[in-house]
Amino acid sequence: MATQQKLLTRNPRADMLVDLLELFSGLFLVGFLWTHMFFVGVIYFGANIFDRFSIFLDKYYLSYIGIAAVILVFLTHLVVAGRRIPNRYREQKIVWRHARMIGHTDTWIWVFQTITGMAILILGSIHVWAVTSGWPIRAMISAGRMTHFLWFYALLLIISEYHAGFGLYRQFVKWGWFNRHSVGAVLKTISVIIVLIGVGIMWVLLRLGGAR
Repeated sequence: MATQQKLLTRNPRADMLVDLLELFSGLFLVGFLWTHMFFVGVIYFGANIFDRFSIFLDKYYLSYIGIAAVILVFLTHLVVAGRRIPNRYREQKIVWRHARMIGHTDTWIWVFQTITGMAILILGSIHVWAVTSGWPIRAMISAGRMTHFLWFYALLLIISEYHAGFGLYRQFVKWGWFNRHSVGAVLKTISVIIVLIGVGIMWVLLRLGGAR
């Protein structure tokens, strides 16, 4: 990992390019997360419309292209965003100790970004495997997964939205595009809205699956 970091950040220009790659891959993934939430939100209009929408995406190979692109960008983001994460237990203890000593909000945000990032890697991989192994995507299949694995999807929703919202916050502040307080308030509001949409989707799928 240390060798990889040196290769990625050998000079300022390379470091800038890697930072830009982290930025744009992160923006892509957040865009996908929010778009995906609205796509799944089609279930609000009924199971038949949801299935017809899924068939439409499959017919024009949009689902397959989208999944492949997301996996590729996710792996890229994992490498470039994780290059500064300490991979040794001793280094991790030092980071944790310094975060507690400094007590700075943005420092804790970075710490929890690393933790939620690893959690998304595990939970997201399970979700992709569950979806692809149960292909095609249909309302009743999704309802069955939600009925049996509600807490898994609730955890994935919260962790993903936390990581996305605060990831955007860190990038916007890092590049100096917006005032940290203003953009923080806007992103928190968006995150709450997305989570509420997700909770509503889970409720509809639970009802569809016959959960009581």
